[in-house]
Amino acid sequence: MSTSRNRDIRGFFGKAAGRSNDPQSQSASSSEPVRDPQLSFSSPTTPRKPTPKLRDRTDEIKGSDDEDGDSDDSLESISAFIQRKNGPSPYQRDSNLTSTPRAKRIASNSSSLLKSPLTLQPKHKFDLKSLINHARQSDRADESARRADELINQSEDDDDNDQILTDVQNDPTLLQKTAKELLKDDEEDTKGDKLMRAMNRTKIDASRRLCYFFSLEPPLFKPPRSPFPEKGAKGCWRCLANSRTRDQAVILGLPHAIASKGKALPDELFLWILDEVCAERNVQLRIQYCNLVTLCPDSIARLVTEKRLYSMLERMDGPKSPQSQNITKLESFPRVEDPYPGRDWSGLVTFLELLKRMAPNLKSQNAIGAIKLLVRMGLDPLVSTTVRSEHSAAMEALVTRLSKWDASQWDEVCETISSYLYQSVDDPMHQVVPISYMPKTTAKLLDLRRRMAAVMLFRDTALSSRPVDESLTLAKVMDRLDSDDFRVRPTTDFESLRALVALLDIAIGDAGFIMQQHSGNNEGEEDAARKFDKDIDALTFRLKVVHDKIHDSTLLSRKVTKASIDLVAKRLTYAVRTRPPPKTSIFDPEPREDANIPKQRAFMKNWAQKKAERNNTAATAAN
Repeated sequence: MSTSRNRDIRGFFGKAAGRSNDPQSQSASSSEPVRDPQLSFSSPTTPRKPTPKLRDRTDEIKGSDDEDGDSDDSLESISAFIQRKNGPSPYQRDSNLTSTPRAKRIASNSSSLLKSPLTLQPKHKFDLKSLINHARQSDRADESARRADELINQSEDDDDNDQILTDVQNDPTLLQKTAKELLKDDEEDTKGDKLMRAMNRTKIDASRRLCYFFSLEPPLFKPPRSPFPEKGAKGCWRCLANSRTRDQAVILGLPHAIASKGKALPDELFLWILDEVCAERNVQLRIQYCNLVTLCPDSIARLVTEKRLYSMLERMDGPKSPQSQNITKLESFPRVEDPYPGRDWSGLVTFLELLKRMAPNLKSQNAIGAIKLLVRMGLDPLVSTTVRSEHSAAMEALVTRLSKWDASQWDEVCETISSYLYQSVDDPMHQVVPISYMPKTTAKLLDLRRRMAAVMLFRDTALSSRPVDESLTLAKVMDRLDSDDFRVRPTTDFESLRALVALLDIAIGDAGFIMQQHSGNNEGEEDAARKFDKDIDALTFRLKVVHDKIHDSTLLSRKVTKASIDLVAKRLTYAVRTRPPPKTSIFDPEPREDANIPKQRAFMKNWAQKKAERNNTAATAAN
């Protein structure tokens, strides 16, 4: 056994696969136990684990890699030669139990799965076609920028381009031809005409002029300041004499505390504060200046005049005070996109707030001058964009101050203010702007607004001497609507027409003059209300006639004018009318107290009874 174990292992593989004639191999095979084939199929035995053979470290394994002569290059795979001669096959575990599970992020084989046709297929983040399109768009953008640069450089080199551009803008035919050339349009009435119509719809009329309240010139970086009156800083007001500590004393409220104890502020200091309050940029100083002026009602009544108010605004490039009592026309300027670039309007806000606080202590004549100043300021578009709330609050305070007068004095105030606006500007577009900015919070303000609108609409200053309901009639309104200003023609100025409609809306108000006309004829309330509604319908119909004659397919001003007319008509129909309008379709609510409804119901009831009687008679005859 020892000799056979120590033999070369290649001698074992060199023999035939079948049984050998060697007696030793026969004896070895005969010595193995014989198993029953049935038992091997029914209950296979567990294969025995081979016992490891102990070897010494000094034993040499023949045919190893370090021997050049015993190379195994000529041998095939060892698994092809090893064959188990007898016994069951070795047990093999399932590969799924021993293999590493697949990660969830690895996509499964898409060919073995059924996909729904509604499944959204993911798109590549970078597609070749999209990259090509992106490159083409980039090239077109670069080419457009290059052309724009060439045009800009050409316009800088050529001095005649400005004149050419002006000629193109002023000549519609040349402008249309240029639009067709830009669009490479050889056909008639296609792209070029569409471009022209689109431009006309959004075109702003640059020929419009506005009355700016402040100067359009750039302001000075450091406007001149009034020198401090040293003569007024005496006695208890000596704390303001030192220029180093003056601002700190005002901020801490030291002059305010002195004035609150009954000490009168010298006139020199009071006038100096009025000059500095609008030019001062320190917010705390402006607040303390306003508080200090408010504590001096006697000084306000004596020193705050219309001329002084104008001088306060001159520090912000405001207009100068009128030199005479005669009213002159206000100067207008072409419309500017940004008339006051980069200006600080905190001083104007402070002025309006101070005017509101000084209003109860102003003299009547000075209060009227302040209202005229606010009316003139209302012509500036700055009021509607920056100081609308402060302007309205100051106007309300001044009108409240004058509303304490009796009826005759109030009529004089309304006549003075209305005449000032009527004589200052002529265009209805300018006249309606300050009236529309006036608040509607009190009855006196509503009365003043209506009187001013009536004067501007009918061009009669006598209408301001009495309330509108006492001087206006429906016939007068209808005659005004039949005038040339309200007729739609090819040459109609729709901006002016819109302004006239706005003035008409303000002057009519709640149409109390129409109701007074019917109530004064000793008619019943129902008859007076029915006639009032009939007159309102006639007025609304007249406005709708003007509305329907406007074709709004070209200019933006036409669309705005039609919308304003429709708004006035709806206000008269649903807010001024005493009852809802009559029913015109099945979707409208039923009118209240319609006299024809009982008659219609009685007629239908009589018709149904007669039909039922005829049916009964026919049935009886048939039986």
